[in-house]
Amino acid sequence: MTRPMQIVLALSLVLGLAAALWLGYLLGHHNAPVPEDTSPAAQQIQPDGSVIAARIPDPSPSPPPHQLPKGSKEERRVSVTVRPTSQPTPVMGADGTLHCECPPATVDLSLVQVAGGRRVIASSPDGQVIRALDVLIDPAPLPPPSRPWAAGISYGANSGTVGAWVERDLSRIRLGLDLQQREGGDLDLRLRAGWVF
Repeated sequence: MTRPMQIVLALSLVLGLAAALWLGYLLGHHNAPVPEDTSPAAQQIQPDGSVIAARIPDPSPSPPPHQLPKGSKEERRVSVTVRPTSQPTPVMGADGTLHCECPPATVDLSLVQVAGGRRVIASSPDGQVIRALDVLIDPAPLPPPSRPWAAGISYGANSGTVGAWVERDLSRIRLGLDLQQREGGDLDLRLRAGWVF
């Protein structure tokens, strides 16, 4: 490869790298937090009977229905209404009045990340959830999405050779593949493996 071709190739690589950095800047930093989807969403009943709570954003809610620990900040308010599976039998009291002994109803709640936001899933082993409400008061940003792939180009400043590489993170292991041009013009393929820390 002649010297002018090496200079043109080096300039092309520098311009390509500058364009990639500019594009990365426009797309946003990959570690930036992602705002949560806080748009209203209807309640959904799943095949197993559990309920995805209706999502209602409320930046100015009423006071909480219970006392909050000192120094805490309410982010969400979840309300679930459950109809017991077994209806209580009226019992005659000592004073001759009828009253019902309602057994306690356990409500299991799960806060999950799905479709760019968080949703609350509600179910009860003691009954059927008939209403579930998730009121967003102070939505927190979601963690940035995982980006396990990376790819790029390389240039040997002394030899004037070019190459390309690709990497993939698999948990704590990073695998890579390099395709490098040798000084004679033929290609050299290299495999890489490393530990992410």
